[in-house]
Amino acid sequence: MRRKKYQKGSLQLKDHGHRMMWILQYRVDGSKKYHTLGSKSEMTKSQAQQMQAEIMSKVNLQNVVGAADPEMTFGQFVDGVALPVLRSKWKLSTEMTTGSRMSRHLAEFREAPIRNLTRGDLQAFLERKAETLSRSMVAHLRWDLGIIFKLALGEGVIDRDPTTSLFVPKVAISKPKFVMTRKEVKQYLGVLETREKIVAQLAIFAGMRPGEILGLQRQHVSGDCTAVMVVQRVYRGDIGTPKTKSSERDAAVPSRTAALLKEWMGLVPNSPSAWVFASENPETPIWRDNMLERSMKPKLKPVGLDWATFQVLRRTHASLGHEAGVDPKVAADQRGHGIDVALNVYTKIGLKKRAEAAEKLEESVLAADGVEEEKEAAEQLEKSVFES
Repeated sequence: MRRKKYQKGSLQLKDHGHRMMWILQYRVDGSKKYHTLGSKSEMTKSQAQQMQAEIMSKVNLQNVVGAADPEMTFGQFVDGVALPVLRSKWKLSTEMTTGSRMSRHLAEFREAPIRNLTRGDLQAFLERKAETLSRSMVAHLRWDLGIIFKLALGEGVIDRDPTTSLFVPKVAISKPKFVMTRKEVKQYLGVLETREKIVAQLAIFAGMRPGEILGLQRQHVSGDCTAVMVVQRVYRGDIGTPKTKSSERDAAVPSRTAALLKEWMGLVPNSPSAWVFASENPETPIWRDNMLERSMKPKLKPVGLDWATFQVLRRTHASLGHEAGVDPKVAADQRGHGIDVALNVYTKIGLKKRAEAAEKLEESVLAADGVEEEKEAAEQLEKSVFES
């Protein structure tokens, strides 16, 4: 039986009446078809790619008819159906990580008929991967297989889901997740230039993700710089929405960090759309990796802290916040994620409370010796820092 062809489609820019338009081309029963998605001036490439994925998933799904193609391979289903469906929901950062992981690690199944793959085949695959990969990576691969086969089951391509009983092998090793101590935080901040120091403090004390920090524009920063609106993020130059719906929030900025940020804002162009942390081109935000590799690591390496990536800064916020006695729910809201469904859905923490929490954490690390008449909590935290 001749196998159906699963398509990705061809995304192109075409000149239509002196306007550059995004055009999607593909074939149906041998005939060329195309969709005009929108103008380049009104639609980014990532938005056009998302529309491409949505349209092609529908085109490909129309060709999936249960047992009509019993020899359909795993690779055909992933390329023609699974990835287009998933890409219609993924953000660019997810495409770069999850899409790349699927393509690289699941390649050994590409030529196998998807109907013939058993739980034993898939579990043996996870066992092999556990010998060389981290436990986290193996867990992600288990999740990837589950998503693919659940979709195949839902579309009638397979009769049963072989992934329901898969588990992460015991031999899979959990890599240590590093955090900084109070002393290391002070040393870390002490060697950075002003711009990088502000970014680091927003990550450590305000619990913001790097993409959220670099996605800030003047219109998102309060006049006194004690709060910022997290409504977008930057990933490799692409402007998108925050990671999750709960990530859209007002983040409290503690006083020392707010003071630094306010001084910095004096250098930012007086326009609502001006980027707080612009690249060499003031019209675009700086990329996270460029800042880390070019501006931060060269300063951090001499003091032995170049291992402290933005992921480490986020874990440090959570760890030191816990040590400082910050309420877990307040800290979770500040970082933009929930502790569990019940608390996340039904409990809301106001900005004032989160401001107190951020202030408490910052003071526990940066408070100077000899400060008197501090709040009772700040005094206790200061003592714990300088006695450690």
